[in-house]
Amino acid sequence: MLRLAQGLRTALRVPRAPLVQMPRYAHSVQDPAASQPTDANASAAVSEAKSDTMPAKEEPERVSLESAVEFSLPGFTASETVKETESVPPPTRESNAPHRLHVQSTRNNTIVTLTMPTGEPLTNASGGTVGFKKAGRSGYEAGYRAALRVFSRISENQARWRINSIEVLWNGFGQGREAVFRAIMASEGEQVRNMIKVMTDKTPIKIGGVRPKKRRML
Repeated sequence: MLRLAQGLRTALRVPRAPLVQMPRYAHSVQDPAASQPTDANASAAVSEAKSDTMPAKEEPERVSLESAVEFSLPGFTASETVKETESVPPPTRESNAPHRLHVQSTRNNTIVTLTMPTGEPLTNASGGTVGFKKAGRSGYEAGYRAALRVFSRISENQARWRINSIEVLWNGFGQGREAVFRAIMASEGEQVRNMIKVMTDKTPIKIGGVRPKKRRML
């Protein structure tokens, strides 16, 4: 029986795992009870010593707007760029260019139109809008009254439309052409006459071209 028990013990013996050598640390482990200070002064001294020996926690670097602008635009600072943008006045559209007074006089009508320097119309008048009908729209009196109506609107809205100077553009050789010129030279057109800087005749003239239409015989 004794031999049988010894044989069972050898058969059931579990093999042991090989021993692993643990690395040795340079510092020694202190007793936590011995490291605790006995009084308040000692605890304060220990805390100060720890704060001196332990490195301060580095905060993440914050990048300001000025440094970002300086980094992106070498040679310029954010303050300089802001000053430059503030000093530049807002652009004005054709502030020095003169307004245009178009006078179109044909055999059938006389049209006077005031436009901005860029071409947008502001006001207009014609022989028909002042009360003349049919053939009377192309007469002298119709052109004179149309010019006076446009002059009155110019004097009323000069500040709102920012009218500093006017360029007169003539087109056509009808009776209204002479009427508008007389209205400018009259006392009613004195304010407009003082603002006129240039007069241009843009009437198209035929040079060559096709054969004209047969003249109507009455």
